[in-house]
Amino acid sequence: MKSVVGFIPAGGKGMRMKPFKLMKELLPVMIENEKHEKEVSLLIENAVHVLHKGGIKNVVCTVNHDKEILVKILSDMGVDYSDMKMAFVYQRDLENEYGLPLAISAAEPFLRGHTVCMKFPDTIVYPLNCFEELYAFHCEKKSDLTLGVFPTIDARSLGPVVINQNNKIVRLEDKPEKPSVNNTWNVLIWEDSFMDVLMREVEKFRNDKNINKQELKIFNIMLRAIEEELNVNAYLFEEGKCIDISCIQDATVLWNQQTACS
Repeated sequence: MKSVVGFIPAGGKGMRMKPFKLMKELLPVMIENEKHEKEVSLLIENAVHVLHKGGIKNVVCTVNHDKEILVKILSDMGVDYSDMKMAFVYQRDLENEYGLPLAISAAEPFLRGHTVCMKFPDTIVYPLNCFEELYAFHCEKKSDLTLGVFPTIDARSLGPVVINQNNKIVRLEDKPEKPSVNNTWNVLIWEDSFMDVLMREVEKFRNDKNINKQELKIFNIMLRAIEEELNVNAYLFEEGKCIDISCIQDATVLWNQQTACS
């Protein structure tokens, strides 16, 4: 059985949070724990907590040199996380290499040979132990790539997934004006077979002289994996929830909701 490693891509520049000067990974949010009690947590701490609740003890996190504070915070998460080991990969050339696949490729030497469970640093998902359920499903299906999918109120800025009764993906959408379904993928589990596809696409991206500072999207890598007939499945957390905080407007809405409920 392959070992499992967690992955948190936190090396982005956070351009959509302007004019707010605090990096979004350090935004304080209120999280409902397993006892239905409200707790204040930083977004990045919540990402680690979700991986930890899934039984994941080894985590790789990409950062950039403007985010040294994340290294300090994640290296001292307290006694509750004393069984976790964190490794940090610094991303470079962010001006010319933008997109999640580039972050994954930067960490590739530390991820290859493992089953990888990826959690975004700027989203809140429920259930907090979603990786327990998703990993069991991933193993049962012998997947190359598994998408964890959550209901959401408005999927227009997200990644809706149309799933059939066999958990196969009928259609992937990327920030559609009219989503086919109000859900979104947000956590991933993958094997080396998917990493192989991703690394090939990253190499093409880097070698394409016509590309000028464009984003390489994980959406396109997923489509390529499906086209190449990898075993790609999706699991819907029917009672789950995903809150995406990609810009200052998202954070403002969330804070207003939490203030009204407190």
